[in-house]
Amino acid sequence: MNNKEIKNENHSGFTKVKMSVVFLCLVVAMVYLGIINASAVKGYEIKKVEQKIEEIQEAELNSFYNIKDNIGNLNMVEVKDVVYIDDNEGAVALKK
Repeated sequence: MNNKEIKNENHSGFTKVKMSVVFLCLVVAMVYLGIINASAVKGYEIKKVEQKIEEIQEAELNSFYNIKDNIGNLNMVEVKDVVYIDDNEGAVALKK
C-alpha cells in the first residue's frame, strides 16, 4: 500500500464517522421533537379534563340538592307564602 491509499482509507473512515454522527444527531433531534409534541398534547388533554371537572364541581355546588342539604349552614329559611307576579296584565314600569 502506498501513502495515497492509506490517506484515502483514513479519510473514508473519518467521513463515515462524521456521517454517522450527523445521522445520530438527526435521529436524536427527531425523537426529542416527538417527545415534546406528545407532552404538549398530553398537557392540552389534561387541561381540557380539568376544565370539565371544574364545570362538574360547579354544577354540583349550584345544584338544588346541595343547596337544600346546606340550608342550615347557609342561614336560609323556608318560604311560607309564595307570591307569583303575572306579567301578562300590562306594563311593569311607567314612563315619566
